[in-house]
Amino acid sequence: MCRAFQQTIWYICRRGHSATGQTARPGVQYGHNTTRLSTGGRDAMYADIIIKNGRCVTMCGDGGADWVAAAGKMICAAGRGDDWQKLVRPGTQVIDARGGTVLPGFIDNHFHVMQTAVNMMSVDLGGARSHRELGEMLAAAEKREGAVLGCQGEESQFEEKRFPDRYVLDKYCSDSPVVLFSKEYHVSMLNTHALLYYKVPFSLEGVELDGSGLPTGIFRRNANYVLRSNVLRSLPDEFRMEAIHLAMSRLLENGITTVAAIEGGWLFDDRDAEFIYAHSGEFPVDMPLFYQTMDLAKVWKLGLRRVGGNIMVDGTLSSHSAALSAPYADRPDYRGQIFLPQDGLDEFVQQCYRQDMQLALYSIGDRAIESVLLAHERAIRQGGSTALRHRIEHAIMATPEQIARAADMKLIFSVQPAYAYLWGGKGGMYERRVGERYLHSNDFAAMFAAGAVVCGGSDSDVTEPRPMLGIHAAVNRAVPQCAVSVEQAIEMYTVNGAYALFEDKRKGKLAPGYLADIVVLDRDIRAVPAEQLEQTDVTVTIKSGSVLHSRQ
Repeated sequence: MCRAFQQTIWYICRRGHSATGQTARPGVQYGHNTTRLSTGGRDAMYADIIIKNGRCVTMCGDGGADWVAAAGKMICAAGRGDDWQKLVRPGTQVIDARGGTVLPGFIDNHFHVMQTAVNMMSVDLGGARSHRELGEMLAAAEKREGAVLGCQGEESQFEEKRFPDRYVLDKYCSDSPVVLFSKEYHVSMLNTHALLYYKVPFSLEGVELDGSGLPTGIFRRNANYVLRSNVLRSLPDEFRMEAIHLAMSRLLENGITTVAAIEGGWLFDDRDAEFIYAHSGEFPVDMPLFYQTMDLAKVWKLGLRRVGGNIMVDGTLSSHSAALSAPYADRPDYRGQIFLPQDGLDEFVQQCYRQDMQLALYSIGDRAIESVLLAHERAIRQGGSTALRHRIEHAIMATPEQIARAADMKLIFSVQPAYAYLWGGKGGMYERRVGERYLHSNDFAAMFAAGAVVCGGSDSDVTEPRPMLGIHAAVNRAVPQCAVSVEQAIEMYTVNGAYALFEDKRKGKLAPGYLADIVVLDRDIRAVPAEQLEQTDVTVTIKSGSVLHSRQ
């Protein structure tokens, strides 16, 4: 029995009686939230929901359970055998897991809520294999707020091996603004109408020019960030609300009950963060907010005690903007870019330590990760606490030595296993960018071995908001020495995910006194072949004691 159980259950007395006065039954752990029903002069406990015949992974190190029960919003009991029957009353909902895995609700620790929602109402470019196919998609697309929006494009997917410029886009849609974003949102493509409509100064860094000195419609770096902000700022709140409600069903279908909402900032828009702050309680999935700003006074005034997520120390490997210690394999004269100078980063990190503010810094290349580690080491030397659960987001190219230093400072690795699934294998984008160094990218095994807390996220919708894809990707790494066990992968999306959000006292375990955030899967994922993990479906999702998704 884990300590969390000991803090929440009715303690069993030496005489074999629980604190409720009822004789304790072997194999059953009761919580004080269990509903009580008077029956003939003595109290009997009952549950509102019981999940039976499951492979319940409680995340308490107790060997698991066959069933779990909830009363109200909380888990009230778990056990083995048929003792669940004693908790049934008229109206109790009994769900048969049919031998499938039962887990705490999945926690996605790096999630762009507003961008995911907006892109669900945009054109998905991922299926286009040529500029012509893309153009046909755009010509048939529905306009949203007077514009055609698209996302999920990659340069390598097109037979032309380049992004479409405004001259291509104008052929298919010239009477409305067209704005398309690359998969990682670091490149945008506009038609001529959009170039004029969104009023991005052509003098900004990142505006690609043709041989005549005119914009091609391809924006990178600062121009891309300004454009994205202009586009998102133009969307009315009614559209935002509609889009998020649409996204909720997709999250619940994938077993997600909590997301770390990474909102605002220079890559997105502060209105996104402000909208989530004002309205997050109106949605069924919990959305603890990471406000992407360096204005700590603003965050403190809102009552938030976490900041960052996409406070970017560097960029991405795909755009050659991740900061590397050695040059890119396909650009031997370039090592990427540090966005935040060391002295400014040091001061900001020290401010977060002084104000007891949890900080999440984005860093992908090993040179950027080194900058982050130096800032934390200097802050700790000045008396900063290692109990603040600061985070490194992505950490793709972290070296073994850097992983060990981060673990010593109790920094959390917030990683996206699907990155490695999409780009981390032989011949993939990572190898094209960094050569043999790809063999040491996304080294989840080393992070666990160093004793670091590792939590998982999707960076949705850079990758799908599907934790089972993340679990599959973490276990089935194309580079086997970087892979983790199924149990460790589950930890990334449950108990470790809760710890990374300071919610480990009420989420991440199937234990009495914890929120009844529960996911039922269609198979026993600890028994099936590892290569079949991605095929796993969520059959039931329960959030705070309410069944919000069911395929049964």
